[in-house]
Amino acid sequence: MVSEKDTFIIYTGTYGLEEDYAIQVLAFNTTSRSFKQLNSVKGIANPSYLAVNRKQDTLYVISEEKQGKVACYDIIKDMFRLEEKGNLQDGEIVGPCYITLDESEQYLFVVNYAGGSLLVYQLASYQTIEKLTDQHVYLPGSHPHMIIQIPNTSRYIVTDLGLDKVYLYELNKGKLTLINEFATTSKSGPRHVAVFGEHRKIYIVNEFNSQIAVYNYDETCSKLELVQEINVLNETFNGKNFGADIHIAYERSFLYTSNRGHDSISVFKINNNGLLTYIDNVSAEGKWPRNFVITPDETTMLVANQHTNAVVAMEIQAEGVPKYTGNQFSIEAPVCLKSFDFPSE
Repeated sequence: MVSEKDTFIIYTGTYGLEEDYAIQVLAFNTTSRSFKQLNSVKGIANPSYLAVNRKQDTLYVISEEKQGKVACYDIIKDMFRLEEKGNLQDGEIVGPCYITLDESEQYLFVVNYAGGSLLVYQLASYQTIEKLTDQHVYLPGSHPHMIIQIPNTSRYIVTDLGLDKVYLYELNKGKLTLINEFATTSKSGPRHVAVFGEHRKIYIVNEFNSQIAVYNYDETCSKLELVQEINVLNETFNGKNFGADIHIAYERSFLYTSNRGHDSISVFKINNNGLLTYIDNVSAEGKWPRNFVITPDETTMLVANQHTNAVVAMEIQAEGVPKYTGNQFSIEAPVCLKSFDFPSE
């Protein structure tokens, strides 16, 4: 058994072959800043994005293939073993890139980047996929990248990197109704999103123009107003950079983005009005930081450096700036990290 003291569970997705142990479960101890591999599973190609329910008894994963699929696993708590309990390959899952649950954990959303579509599945009482309840197919050139729920509402934000659009939906009984859509800056490539409900702000990291777009949403969650665009790099960079991931340390009011190409993490202070102030930019201590996660206690950032095959541990200092601890875990092409408290019995 793993001791729960100062330990977080890290579910890790990668790019790999079916015969590779491409999904790994790690333990990370914030006192020693050390990693331990708990378990791994093979049998699915390119499990590039994961979702885990609150009880940590079920893991959902996409296979990022042209003819993709979704698999779900029981999480057996003794050593966090993963046992597949179902998979779906229904012809509608085409080049998926993102998967997540709604707050009630009754529905599962799959975003098809290559297929230009969004799928909604109803879950059975034992957390397996029951049926497709909705499907949205976008215009040619669309590459939707993420769906996120506005906390404590039934509204959802979807980013479309290909068409430079943001869609706002209402979920009702498994059906998504389009409430509004908004054009973003041309050729910006809206990718990933973070939401801060206290400030009624939505923060979108753009893949192509190395900026964060900040939006207000109104009390009815039906309108978005662009209030800030801010560069993620505070210096001249002659190479190509692609914005990737974005997360908030809510208790400390810091926001972070990862930069592929510049291979760094950008740090911002969230002001009392919800707008951002640039603080710093630090090395990701590796190449192509596609994804990162902040531990629930907000003391540590773990960075998935895809091209240098490692998850890097960084201590988040008092001023919000991550500092490399010297510790990392070697893993082939890590691209998705999900961090949870050690589960209670």
